[in-house]
Amino acid sequence: MRLLIYLFVILLMCSCASFSDKMIRENKTALSENDFSKLEGKYELFPDLKYDEKGNPEIIDSQDYKTRNNLNYFVKSEKSTYDYDNSYFVEIKLLSQNRIKFITQKNNIKIDSTELGVELKNGLLYLDNKYLKRNGIPYLAGGYNNHKTRIGLSKNNGLLVNYAYDNSGAILFLFWAGSSYNLGYHYKRIE
Repeated sequence: MRLLIYLFVILLMCSCASFSDKMIRENKTALSENDFSKLEGKYELFPDLKYDEKGNPEIIDSQDYKTRNNLNYFVKSEKSTYDYDNSYFVEIKLLSQNRIKFITQKNNIKIDSTELGVELKNGLLYLDNKYLKRNGIPYLAGGYNNHKTRIGLSKNNGLLVNYAYDNSGAILFLFWAGSSYNLGYHYKRIE
């Protein structure tokens, strides 16, 4: 019985989405508590670069609307999407050592705003926008859907966004196919 309990606890801890440091390690500038304000500023709403698994930057084609439209992590609702338009930008304001505000604007007119808690770990700010949804009874007849985001400053003063996603489950500890991935993006600073 103890063995089953230990196995269950280990499986629960392994089911969380985890970040890949390898993806952004060479491209980030580590933040400390004294320099959070370096993140404040305006950034393009859509990423200009994405990082592969080895951390190599790749240019995102401006014609790739599908990718750009689905990768906006700064809006209030997951259902909020914006078609690619270079008149959109997001402004980041530091409210305190543990609160940050994202203001989405188009042509300098505010269209969305959200405040999130943040926590500094490993030179990056972990956003308090984690999402964890349990389906059924995990690993007996169900699983988890989990995603989270962290941000930081790139070496060229842009914004780094690292997103982790995991969807896993099982029936009576027999695992079926799930998906898990990490995404790394660069957003160009405007001001």
